[in-house]
Amino acid sequence: MKEKIIEYIDNNKKWIIDSMMKIISANTINTPPYGNENNGQKIIEKIFKNIGLEIDRFSPDEVSGFKDSKVYLKGRDYTNRDNLVGFIGKGEKKTLIFNGHIDTVPSHVFKWTKTKPFDAKLIDGKIYGLGACDMKGGIISSIFALKTIIDLDILIKGKVIIESVVDEEFGGANGSLACVKRGYTGDFVVIPEPSVMKICISNVSSRLMEIKITGDKGLMYAGTNVEGVNSMLLGAGLIIALKDYENFLNSLKDKHDIYKRIDKPIKFLFSDIKAGEIGPDKILTTPEECLVRIYMMNYPDVNKSKFNDMMLSFLKNYPSIYKYIEDGSVVFSEKHRFIEGGVLDLTVGNNKDFINKIIENGKKLANRELEISAMLGGTDFFAFSNYSNTPVVVLGPGGGNCHAADEYVNLEDLLDLSKIYAGLIYDYCQT
Repeated sequence: MKEKIIEYIDNNKKWIIDSMMKIISANTINTPPYGNENNGQKIIEKIFKNIGLEIDRFSPDEVSGFKDSKVYLKGRDYTNRDNLVGFIGKGEKKTLIFNGHIDTVPSHVFKWTKTKPFDAKLIDGKIYGLGACDMKGGIISSIFALKTIIDLDILIKGKVIIESVVDEEFGGANGSLACVKRGYTGDFVVIPEPSVMKICISNVSSRLMEIKITGDKGLMYAGTNVEGVNSMLLGAGLIIALKDYENFLNSLKDKHDIYKRIDKPIKFLFSDIKAGEIGPDKILTTPEECLVRIYMMNYPDVNKSKFNDMMLSFLKNYPSIYKYIEDGSVVFSEKHRFIEGGVLDLTVGNNKDFINKIIENGKKLANRELEISAMLGGTDFFAFSNYSNTPVVVLGPGGGNCHAADEYVNLEDLLDLSKIYAGLIYDYCQT
C-alpha cells in the first residue's frame, strides 16, 4: 500500500503546487494586535470540505476559560481571526495531529525581486511567496498527505486532525493553546515548521527582548565639563556583551543531550537598533534614547525566571554596563511572551517508536535519511509538550528567506513530507 502512496503523490504533485499558489495569494499577515488570517482560512476550509473532513471553526476567545488562563497572551484582537480544525476517522486507534499556523509576518514591505509577496511563483524547484516556507508549505503538505490516504480509500480507524491556527507569529501561540484548551489532544503531534527536514524532538526557550537605553542629551564637548552617557555607545556595548553571552550559552551545550550534536545551538537574532535621526535637516546631537531589539534563546529547561536571571547574572561581568541596568538607564521590556522550551522524552511510552516510524517512512517513502535534532527558534511546540501532555515533534521543509523578501520553500521537500506524513497516518491510524 505504501507504494501506492508514493505513486499517488508523484502523479498528483500539481495539486500541491496549485494549492500553494492559492494559499500564498491570501494575505494572512499578522500585525498585532490584529490579523488577516481568515483570508487564508477560507481557502483551507474549502479544501477540508472537498476532501470530506468534519470542521470546527472557532475564535480563540470563544474557548471556555481560555482568556482567564495563565497562558493566554492578553492584548490580541481575534475579530475575524478563527482557528480552523479539520478531522476524520473512527477514533478506534491512535490520533495524529498536524498543527500549523496560517499567519505570516509583514515582510511584504521588503523589496521582493523574484515575485510579489502574494503572487506565488515556481522557479527552479522553489515556490516563492510570502509564507511559502513559514509555514503554509507545511500545512499544505499535511493536507495533501491526508488527501492521499482518503483518495486511496484507506480506512482511517484512528483519527487524523489538522489544525490551521492563528496568531503564532510575534510570540502569539494563543491559536495552538486554544486548540489544546478546546480538547484537541492525541497520541502524537507533528508541527510542519521549516526544520529543513530534520526531526526536532526539542525546542529552545526564547523571548524577544526590547531594550530601552536612556542617556544624556546635547553636545558632550560644548558648554559642559561633565562626561555624559551616550545611549548609542552604551547600546553598542550592551550588544557586544550579549553576543558574548550567546557564546557563553553555546559553551554549555554538552550539558544538554540533543544540543551537544549541534555546532551552535544558541543563535540570538540581533534585529534592530535605533538612535537619533539621520537627515540633512536633522540636528547633530547626542541621542538621548537608543532602542534595541534582540530575539534571545536558551535551553529548553530554562524557565521564564531563570531566562532573565541568567542573562542579568552574566551581564554583571560588565560593570561599565551593568551599573546602568541597576540605575534604570537600561530597561528590558517584558511585554512579549516568553516562549517556553520543550522536550520529547524518548524513554517515555511509545515516543521512541514514533521517531523510528518517522525515520522508517523517510527511508522507504522519500529515500531520505532523516536526522534527529532540535528546533532553534520559537514555535508552538510548548503548547503540546507543556500543556497537553501530547508528544510532539517538529518536522517540516527547507527553503529560505523566512521573515524576509523572496521567501521560498523547496517543492521536493513538500512532496517528500506528504509521503512521510501519509506513511505515519497509515501506520498509526489505519492498522
